[in-house]
Amino acid sequence: MFTLREAGAAIRDAREKQNLTQAELAARARVSRSFIIDLESGKPTVEASKLFDTAQALGFEIALRSRDTGEVRW
Repeated sequence: MFTLREAGAAIRDAREKQNLTQAELAARARVSRSFIIDLESGKPTVEASKLFDTAQALGFEIALRSRDTGEVRW
């Protein structure tokens, strides 16, 4: 992913595949529903720590992968 808009779309897709409402995901991630709305819409000022919390609540980890070598850093 290269933008927050792409991250938000991925979060929304994962939430929908798990049949969660925005409110249910917010409760799991311990963030507000308005944060989930902002994240899913790609708002560029969302708080990174809450993005990580939301990804974890969906069962995902975030890693960095080199575009040049494919090396993954945890």
